[in-house]
Amino acid sequence: MSFTRVSEEAEDVLMEILEHEHDSDYWKNRFDKLSDRDDIVLRGCFKELREGGLINAEYADNYPYLITILKDGYLYEKHLEEEKDAELTPFERELNELLKRARNIKAPINTAPPNMSMDEYNKPSEIWMNDVQIFYDNYLKDHALGDRIKTLLFHRGLGAYGELVAALTSVSKDRKFIDKINGAQEVLVPKYQAKAIPEYDVFISHANRDKEELVEDLYKSLDKLGIQIFYDKESIEWGDNWKDKILKGVKKAEFAIIVISENFFGREWTERELKELLSRQNRNGQKLILPILKNIALEQLQQKYPSVADIQAIDSKNYSTDEIALMFAKQLIKRLKIK
Repeated sequence: MSFTRVSEEAEDVLMEILEHEHDSDYWKNRFDKLSDRDDIVLRGCFKELREGGLINAEYADNYPYLITILKDGYLYEKHLEEEKDAELTPFERELNELLKRARNIKAPINTAPPNMSMDEYNKPSEIWMNDVQIFYDNYLKDHALGDRIKTLLFHRGLGAYGELVAALTSVSKDRKFIDKINGAQEVLVPKYQAKAIPEYDVFISHANRDKEELVEDLYKSLDKLGIQIFYDKESIEWGDNWKDKILKGVKKAEFAIIVISENFFGREWTERELKELLSRQNRNGQKLILPILKNIALEQLQQKYPSVADIQAIDSKNYSTDEIALMFAKQLIKRLKIK
Protein backbone atom coordinates (compact mmCIF):
# COMPACT_ATOMS: atom_id res chain seq x y z
CA MET A 1 0.00 0.00 0.00
CA SER A 2 1.28 3.48 -0.89
CA PHE A 3 0.29 6.77 0.73
CA THR A 4 1.80 10.22 1.05
CA ARG A 5 3.92 10.49 4.19
CA VAL A 6 4.33 14.03 5.48
CA SER A 7 6.77 15.56 7.95
CA GLU A 8 6.25 15.10 11.68
CA GLU A 9 5.33 18.79 12.00
CA ALA A 10 2.65 18.41 9.32
CA GLU A 11 1.40 15.22 11.03
CA ASP A 12 0.93 17.18 14.26
CA VAL A 13 -1.02 19.88 12.39
CA LEU A 14 -3.21 17.22 10.74
CA MET A 15 -4.06 15.76 14.16
CA GLU A 16 -4.89 19.30 15.34
CA ILE A 17 -7.17 19.80 12.32
CA LEU A 18 -8.96 16.53 13.06
CA GLU A 19 -9.38 17.47 16.72
CA HIS A 20 -10.89 20.87 15.90
CA GLU A 21 -12.76 19.84 12.76
CA HIS A 22 -16.02 21.47 13.88
CA ASP A 23 -14.56 24.58 15.54
CA SER A 24 -14.93 27.27 12.86
CA ASP A 25 -13.02 29.99 14.77
CA TYR A 26 -10.14 27.82 15.96
CA TRP A 27 -7.64 28.51 13.18
CA LYS A 28 -8.22 32.26 13.02
CA ASN A 29 -7.50 32.46 16.75
CA ARG A 30 -4.54 30.10 16.33
CA PHE A 31 -2.90 32.20 13.60
CA ASP A 32 -3.54 35.46 15.47
CA LYS A 33 -1.32 34.33 18.35
CA LEU A 34 1.69 33.18 16.26
CA SER A 35 5.08 34.81 15.88
CA ASP A 36 6.24 35.48 12.32
CA ARG A 37 8.44 32.37 12.34
CA ASP A 38 5.76 30.04 13.68
CA ASP A 39 3.30 31.52 11.19
CA ILE A 40 5.63 30.57 8.32
CA VAL A 41 6.07 27.03 9.65
CA LEU A 42 2.32 26.51 10.19
CA ARG A 43 1.48 27.77 6.70
CA GLY A 44 4.16 25.47 5.32
CA CYS A 45 2.50 22.54 7.10
CA PHE A 46 -0.89 23.45 5.62
CA LYS A 47 0.71 23.57 2.18
CA GLU A 48 2.39 20.20 2.73
CA LEU A 49 -0.91 18.61 3.82
CA ARG A 50 -2.72 20.09 0.83
CA GLU A 51 -0.07 18.89 -1.63
CA GLY A 52 -0.12 15.47 0.03
CA GLY A 53 -3.82 15.10 -0.74
CA LEU A 54 -4.81 15.06 2.94
CA ILE A 55 -6.79 18.31 3.17
CA ASN A 56 -8.19 21.20 1.13
CA ALA A 57 -8.17 24.70 2.56
CA GLU A 58 -9.87 27.90 1.43
CA TYR A 59 -8.49 31.20 2.68
CA ALA A 60 -10.07 34.55 3.53
CA ASP A 61 -8.21 37.47 5.15
CA ASN A 62 -5.12 35.25 4.95
CA TYR A 63 -6.65 32.59 7.27
CA PRO A 64 -7.87 29.08 6.40
CA TYR A 65 -11.58 29.63 7.05
CA LEU A 66 -12.80 26.40 5.41
CA ILE A 67 -10.77 23.20 5.86
CA THR A 68 -11.97 20.02 4.18
CA ILE A 69 -10.39 16.81 5.43
CA LEU A 70 -9.98 14.37 2.55
CA LYS A 71 -10.24 10.59 2.72
CA ASP A 72 -6.50 10.02 3.20
CA GLY A 73 -6.51 12.67 5.92
CA TYR A 74 -9.08 10.71 7.92
CA LEU A 75 -7.19 7.46 7.21
CA TYR A 76 -3.70 8.84 7.83
CA GLU A 77 -3.24 7.30 11.29
CA LYS A 78 -4.54 3.97 9.98
CA HIS A 79 -2.05 4.12 7.09
CA LEU A 80 0.78 4.88 9.53
CA GLU A 81 -0.21 1.92 11.69
CA GLU A 82 -0.30 -0.38 8.66
CA GLU A 83 3.09 0.89 7.53
CA LYS A 84 4.48 0.29 11.01
CA ASP A 85 3.00 -3.22 11.13
CA ALA A 86 4.59 -4.02 7.76
CA GLU A 87 8.01 -3.33 9.28
CA LEU A 88 7.50 -5.66 12.25
CA THR A 89 9.02 -9.10 12.55
CA PRO A 90 6.65 -12.11 12.59
CA PHE A 91 7.02 -12.35 16.39
CA GLU A 92 6.07 -8.71 16.97
CA ARG A 93 3.24 -8.86 14.45
CA GLU A 94 1.69 -11.98 16.03
CA LEU A 95 2.04 -10.56 19.54
CA ASN A 96 0.44 -7.25 18.54
CA GLU A 97 -2.38 -9.08 16.79
CA LEU A 98 -3.13 -11.18 19.89
CA LEU A 99 -3.27 -8.08 22.09
CA LYS A 100 -5.39 -6.22 19.53
CA ARG A 101 -7.90 -9.07 19.40
CA ALA A 102 -7.98 -9.28 23.19
CA ARG A 103 -9.36 -5.73 23.38
CA ASN A 104 -12.45 -6.85 21.49
CA ILE A 105 -13.12 -10.09 23.40
CA LYS A 106 -15.26 -10.27 26.53
CA ALA A 107 -13.86 -12.14 29.51
CA PRO A 108 -15.23 -15.70 30.05
CA ILE A 109 -18.15 -16.19 32.44
CA ASN A 110 -19.68 -19.26 34.14
CA THR A 111 -23.32 -18.13 33.91
CA ALA A 112 -25.14 -18.13 30.57
CA PRO A 113 -26.14 -14.61 29.44
CA PRO A 114 -29.70 -13.89 28.17
CA ASN A 115 -30.47 -15.30 24.70
CA MET A 116 -27.02 -16.90 24.40
CA SER A 117 -25.47 -20.13 25.63
CA MET A 118 -22.43 -19.97 27.85
CA ASP A 119 -20.35 -21.91 25.28
CA GLU A 120 -21.32 -19.48 22.54
CA TYR A 121 -20.44 -16.48 24.71
CA ASN A 122 -17.08 -17.95 25.76
CA LYS A 123 -16.09 -19.27 22.33
CA PRO A 124 -14.12 -16.14 21.18
CA SER A 125 -11.98 -16.16 24.32
CA GLU A 126 -11.45 -19.93 24.01
CA ILE A 127 -10.25 -19.56 20.40
CA TRP A 128 -8.01 -16.68 21.49
CA MET A 129 -6.44 -18.83 24.22
CA ASN A 130 -5.84 -21.60 21.68
CA ASP A 131 -3.93 -19.08 19.56
CA VAL A 132 -1.97 -17.97 22.62
CA GLN A 133 -1.05 -21.63 23.16
CA ILE A 134 0.43 -21.78 19.63
CA PHE A 135 2.25 -18.47 20.20
CA TYR A 136 3.62 -19.78 23.50
CA ASP A 137 4.88 -23.00 21.89
CA ASN A 138 6.60 -21.03 19.13
CA TYR A 139 8.19 -18.27 21.17
CA LEU A 140 7.62 -18.00 24.91
CA LYS A 141 8.93 -21.19 26.53
CA ASP A 142 12.17 -19.46 27.56
CA HIS A 143 10.60 -16.21 28.71
CA ALA A 144 10.61 -15.34 32.41
CA LEU A 145 6.79 -15.56 32.36
CA GLY A 146 6.82 -18.79 30.32
CA ASP A 147 6.03 -21.12 33.21
CA ARG A 148 3.22 -18.87 34.42
CA ILE A 149 1.69 -18.69 30.91
CA LYS A 150 1.98 -22.47 30.58
CA THR A 151 0.08 -23.00 33.86
CA LEU A 152 -2.67 -20.55 32.87
CA LEU A 153 -3.11 -22.26 29.49
CA PHE A 154 -3.23 -25.70 31.09
CA HIS A 155 -5.90 -24.93 33.73
CA ARG A 156 -7.84 -22.22 31.88
CA GLY A 157 -9.80 -21.03 34.90
CA LEU A 158 -12.13 -18.04 34.65
CA GLY A 159 -9.35 -15.63 35.59
CA ALA A 160 -6.88 -17.14 33.11
CA TYR A 161 -7.97 -14.93 30.22
CA GLY A 162 -7.30 -11.65 32.05
CA GLU A 163 -4.00 -12.93 33.43
CA LEU A 164 -2.87 -14.05 29.96
CA VAL A 165 -3.65 -10.60 28.55
CA ALA A 166 -1.58 -9.04 31.35
CA ALA A 167 1.30 -11.47 30.74
CA LEU A 168 1.37 -10.82 26.98
CA THR A 169 1.28 -7.07 27.64
CA SER A 170 4.38 -7.48 29.81
CA VAL A 171 6.09 -9.51 27.08
CA SER A 172 5.32 -6.74 24.54
CA LYS A 173 7.31 -4.31 26.72
CA ASP A 174 10.26 -6.66 27.25
CA ARG A 175 12.61 -5.12 24.67
CA LYS A 176 15.54 -7.34 25.62
CA PHE A 177 13.55 -10.51 24.99
CA ILE A 178 12.08 -9.14 21.75
CA ASP A 179 15.57 -8.28 20.48
CA LYS A 180 16.71 -11.78 21.40
CA ILE A 181 13.84 -13.37 19.49
CA ASN A 182 14.49 -11.09 16.52
CA GLY A 183 18.09 -12.18 16.46
CA ALA A 184 19.43 -8.79 17.52
CA GLN A 185 22.83 -8.89 19.18
CA GLU A 186 23.33 -6.71 22.19
CA VAL A 187 26.25 -4.32 21.76
CA LEU A 188 27.99 -3.57 25.04
CA VAL A 189 29.54 -0.09 25.20
CA PRO A 190 32.21 0.38 27.91
CA LYS A 191 31.16 2.89 30.55
CA TYR A 192 34.31 4.92 29.94
CA GLN A 193 33.60 5.24 26.22
CA ALA A 194 32.03 8.62 25.52
CA LYS A 195 29.31 8.90 22.94
CA ALA A 196 30.39 10.63 19.75
CA ILE A 197 29.06 14.16 19.51
CA PRO A 198 28.31 15.32 15.97
CA GLU A 199 30.65 18.09 14.85
CA TYR A 200 28.07 19.55 12.47
CA ASP A 201 24.30 19.86 12.67
CA VAL A 202 23.98 19.45 8.92
CA PHE A 203 26.04 18.59 5.85
CA ILE A 204 24.87 20.25 2.61
CA SER A 205 25.40 17.92 -0.34
CA HIS A 206 24.97 19.59 -3.71
CA ALA A 207 26.34 20.13 -7.19
CA ASN A 208 28.47 23.26 -7.63
CA ARG A 209 26.17 24.51 -10.39
CA ASP A 210 23.34 24.80 -7.85
CA LYS A 211 25.26 27.09 -5.50
CA GLU A 212 24.17 30.36 -7.04
CA GLU A 213 20.48 29.59 -7.48
CA LEU A 214 19.72 27.83 -4.18
CA VAL A 215 22.52 26.49 -2.00
CA GLU A 216 24.20 29.79 -1.16
CA ASP A 217 20.92 31.30 0.06
CA LEU A 218 20.07 28.11 1.97
CA TYR A 219 23.45 28.24 3.73
CA LYS A 220 22.80 31.85 4.77
CA SER A 221 19.29 31.02 6.05
CA LEU A 222 20.62 28.11 8.13
CA ASP A 223 23.57 30.17 9.40
CA LYS A 224 21.23 32.94 10.63
CA LEU A 225 19.64 30.37 12.98
CA GLY A 226 23.01 29.45 14.52
CA ILE A 227 23.10 26.00 12.94
CA GLN A 228 26.51 24.35 12.61
CA ILE A 229 26.89 23.62 8.90
CA PHE A 230 29.37 21.73 6.76
CA TYR A 231 29.33 23.71 3.52
CA ASP A 232 32.36 23.16 1.32
CA LYS A 233 32.75 26.84 0.42
CA GLU A 234 33.00 27.79 4.11
CA SER A 235 34.34 24.58 5.71
CA ILE A 236 37.29 23.74 3.45
CA GLU A 237 40.26 26.03 4.04
CA TRP A 238 43.45 26.76 2.17
CA GLY A 239 45.77 23.76 2.29
CA ASP A 240 43.12 21.24 3.37
CA ASN A 241 42.87 17.84 1.67
CA TRP A 242 39.38 18.57 0.34
CA LYS A 243 38.47 14.90 -0.24
CA ASP A 244 39.31 13.93 3.33
CA LYS A 245 37.55 17.02 4.65
CA ILE A 246 34.32 16.22 2.77
CA LEU A 247 34.29 12.59 3.93
CA LYS A 248 34.86 13.76 7.50
CA GLY A 249 31.91 16.15 7.13
CA VAL A 250 29.71 13.33 5.84
CA LYS A 251 30.57 11.17 8.85
CA LYS A 252 30.33 13.86 11.53
CA ALA A 253 27.04 15.56 10.69
CA GLU A 254 23.75 14.91 12.49
CA PHE A 255 21.75 15.40 9.26
CA ALA A 256 22.43 15.83 5.57
CA ILE A 257 20.43 18.13 3.32
CA ILE A 258 20.82 16.84 -0.24
CA VAL A 259 19.93 19.22 -3.07
CA ILE A 260 19.11 16.90 -5.95
CA SER A 261 18.89 18.35 -9.44
CA GLU A 262 19.96 17.27 -12.90
CA ASN A 263 23.32 18.83 -12.03
CA PHE A 264 23.61 16.34 -9.15
CA PHE A 265 23.21 13.28 -11.38
CA GLY A 266 26.37 11.47 -12.44
CA ARG A 267 28.88 13.72 -10.62
CA GLU A 268 31.67 11.75 -8.96
CA TRP A 269 31.59 13.48 -5.58
CA THR A 270 27.87 14.01 -5.24
CA GLU A 271 27.43 10.30 -5.97
CA ARG A 272 30.17 9.45 -3.46
CA GLU A 273 28.60 11.61 -0.75
CA LEU A 274 25.19 10.08 -1.36
CA LYS A 275 26.58 6.56 -1.17
CA GLU A 276 28.29 7.31 2.16
CA LEU A 277 25.14 8.93 3.59
CA LEU A 278 22.87 6.07 2.52
CA SER A 279 25.30 3.63 4.12
CA ARG A 280 25.16 5.61 7.39
CA GLN A 281 21.38 5.86 7.34
CA ASN A 282 20.88 2.15 6.64
CA ARG A 283 23.41 1.15 9.28
CA ASN A 284 22.05 3.40 12.04
CA GLY A 285 18.38 3.25 11.13
CA GLN A 286 18.01 6.88 12.20
CA LYS A 287 16.71 9.72 10.07
CA LEU A 288 19.69 11.33 8.37
CA ILE A 289 18.96 12.30 4.76
CA LEU A 290 16.68 15.27 4.03
CA PRO A 291 16.26 15.54 0.24
CA ILE A 292 15.36 18.74 -1.62
CA LEU A 293 14.30 18.37 -5.25
CA LYS A 294 15.36 21.22 -7.54
CA ASN A 295 13.73 21.39 -10.97
CA ILE A 296 13.28 17.62 -11.24
CA ALA A 297 10.21 15.38 -10.99
CA LEU A 298 9.81 12.60 -8.46
CA GLU A 299 9.81 10.14 -11.37
CA GLN A 300 13.36 11.22 -12.27
CA LEU A 301 14.46 10.67 -8.67
CA GLN A 302 12.84 7.21 -8.61
CA GLN A 303 14.61 6.27 -11.81
CA LYS A 304 18.03 7.56 -10.77
CA TYR A 305 18.08 6.93 -7.02
CA PRO A 306 15.27 4.51 -6.04
CA SER A 307 16.59 4.19 -2.48
CA VAL A 308 16.30 7.96 -2.02
CA ALA A 309 12.86 8.09 -3.62
CA ASP A 310 11.45 6.25 -0.58
CA ILE A 311 12.55 9.14 1.66
CA GLN A 312 10.08 12.03 2.00
CA ALA A 313 11.45 14.96 -0.02
CA ILE A 314 10.44 18.60 -0.45
CA ASP A 315 10.45 20.61 -3.67
CA SER A 316 12.56 23.79 -3.62
CA LYS A 317 9.97 25.71 -5.66
CA ASN A 318 7.40 25.32 -2.88
CA TYR A 319 9.44 26.87 -0.06
CA SER A 320 11.74 29.82 0.52
CA THR A 321 15.18 29.08 1.94
CA ASP A 322 14.09 30.69 5.22
CA GLU A 323 11.13 28.29 5.40
CA ILE A 324 13.42 25.33 4.69
CA ALA A 325 15.82 26.49 7.41
CA LEU A 326 12.97 26.67 9.94
CA MET A 327 11.76 23.22 8.94
CA PHE A 328 15.28 21.89 9.48
CA ALA A 329 15.60 23.64 12.84
CA LYS A 330 12.48 21.80 14.06
CA GLN A 331 13.98 18.47 13.00
CA LEU A 332 17.18 19.32 14.86
CA ILE A 333 15.35 20.40 18.02
CA LYS A 334 13.38 17.13 18.06
CA ARG A 335 16.61 15.15 17.72
CA LEU A 336 18.28 17.06 20.54
CA LYS A 337 15.24 16.50 22.80
CA ILE A 338 15.46 12.76 22.20
CA LYS A 339 19.14 12.73 23.07
